[in-house]
Amino acid sequence: MLGGALGEAGQSLPELEETLKKAKARNLAWYGPRMFRPSYFAGTDVLDVATKAFNLFASENWLYGRTSYPALGEFEDDVLDTLYDLFHAPAGAAGILTSGGTESLIEAVHIARDKARAEGKSGRLNIVIPNTAHPALDKATHLLDMDVRRAPPQETQEAELDWLMRALDENTVLLVGSAPPYPFGEVDPIDRLAKLAKAHSVRLHVDACLGGMILPFAEMLGRQPPLFDFRIDGVSSLSVDLHKFGYSAKGISALIFREADDATFTRTVFTDWPSGMYGTPSISGTRPGGALASAWAVMRYLGRDGFMERTRKIYEIRDEFIERLRALDASIIGRPDCYHFNFALAGLDNLLLAAELSKEGWIVSSTEKPAAVQLMITAAHEGVAQSFANIVGNIAMDIRKGKRTGGSESSVYSKVVVRQRLARGSEARRTAGT
Repeated sequence: MLGGALGEAGQSLPELEETLKKAKARNLAWYGPRMFRPSYFAGTDVLDVATKAFNLFASENWLYGRTSYPALGEFEDDVLDTLYDLFHAPAGAAGILTSGGTESLIEAVHIARDKARAEGKSGRLNIVIPNTAHPALDKATHLLDMDVRRAPPQETQEAELDWLMRALDENTVLLVGSAPPYPFGEVDPIDRLAKLAKAHSVRLHVDACLGGMILPFAEMLGRQPPLFDFRIDGVSSLSVDLHKFGYSAKGISALIFREADDATFTRTVFTDWPSGMYGTPSISGTRPGGALASAWAVMRYLGRDGFMERTRKIYEIRDEFIERLRALDASIIGRPDCYHFNFALAGLDNLLLAAELSKEGWIVSSTEKPAAVQLMITAAHEGVAQSFANIVGNIAMDIRKGKRTGGSESSVYSKVVVRQRLARGSEARRTAGT
């Protein structure tokens, strides 16, 4: 007897649709006026464009975009040309599209390692990263048999830069900065990191997976975010997720190199088997054509002006939230440059505040160092800043009066659960959960 999803007999389409609807109803809504965890909503019209394009190309394997499906190859070229322009890539730059930010970061580390080895470096190589850098970089060094030197939490930006400088040595092959990092919305000082990288002859990668498709348009709007792209001498590579503020269906990211030669360190070309040439630009083999078509279609639909308008709206909504929270004497952590920010109220447990907000249906995230509530703003949050501030004020008052107590919850980005197979007749259980 078969268990799990397969079962013995099939399910009719109407029954299956009902089952799927019931399953989806158990999930949080991925966007909405009370959802402040990572979602990238620009309007139902953009969502419709992204979904229709994905569905139209859902069954086409992008692996064959240079053979069987030439339209996908053309989409890839168009998307990369757009990104070269957005990030001011110089003549001779190149890039690849990947399955997501993690693959882009793994490949950035991969290039740094293999290029260093090609230039004669030996021994155990390492990368040096700020405290707020994405954990995918730790994953990359584990897979590539390297060391990662992650800065401990520092009181000031100056202190962290000093730590990063002292961590660099003759086996360092990569320094990383984020634009911005996930925990906070403040862009790392990429210009200063670039000077540090050049002084020590190491590569600098900019992780712009979060901000890469919003910061350029913020600059066009006159907001003057910090520079983070190839206009800064010393930036070797840059990654950006198109399924974030490129508003495409998941999963698609890009890795752009200052020098086209870098692409030789990410690609695989193999011919020693009966089926002829096998070539991939990065780790992935099969790639979903729908994700690429979705990214291309959203770019065509919005154009530069459309991206600017959606970006303008997000920043205006964010600014209103910050204004309303400051009226409660909330402290805004750092200097947010992008769409997300963190806030804290004095004299109370801010992780408890985050937990209580989520219990009230305002689904927020949090950070632990420092303890703060994190909001990720999208177009779905238009018109709710005052309502949010009201509930924050009410919950904060209750906490201070002792009316809301209990343990605060640790911050969680994502979890892992392994499904273990037990003896037949026994109930399966989940193990190794974190």
